[in-house]
Amino acid sequence: MLQHLYLVRHAHALDDAPSDALRPLSPKGEKQCRRLVSGLSSLEPSIDCIWQSGLVRAEETARLIADGLELSHPLTQKNGLAPFDSPAGIAAQAHELSLSCMIVGHEPNLSCLASLLLSGHDGFQRVVFPKASVLCLSRLKAGPQATPWQIEWHLNHKMFK
Repeated sequence: MLQHLYLVRHAHALDDAPSDALRPLSPKGEKQCRRLVSGLSSLEPSIDCIWQSGLVRAEETARLIADGLELSHPLTQKNGLAPFDSPAGIAAQAHELSLSCMIVGHEPNLSCLASLLLSGHDGFQRVVFPKASVLCLSRLKAGPQATPWQIEWHLNHKMFK
C-alpha cells in the first residue's frame, strides 16, 4: 500500500498575541491557506488523519485545510511538533503509521523531521519550509515492512496565486 505523509508549515500569523503559542493566523495567512487548498485539491491527496502542534496558528492552518478539502477527520494535537522540539518522537510515530497523515507544525522542527525521515539524521535541514507550504513524502508499506520515505513533491501557496 502506498502511504503518504504531508508535512505542512503553518501559514502567516499575527505577531501581536499574549504568547507565541496563542498567535492566530493573520488575514494574509488565511489567504495563504485558501491558495494552498486550491493547489492541494487538484492533487486529490489521500489523508486519513491530521496531527497538529496545538499552537493556535498550526491548529487554524490544519482546520482551514481540512475544511477546504472537506475532510471530516478530527485534528489530533501531538506533542513533539513545537518549533524547537526534537522530531524523534513524531518520526517514530510516523514510522508506525499504516495510514496517510497530514502533520501541521513549525520550523525548524519540520525541516529536522523531514531530514530524519529521509536520511535517519536530523542534524541538518534537507528541506526548508516557507510558510504555508507542504512536503509530500511517500513509501510502500505492507504490514510491519516499509520502504524508505521519499519526496513526491513540495509546494507552497505562492504557486497558486
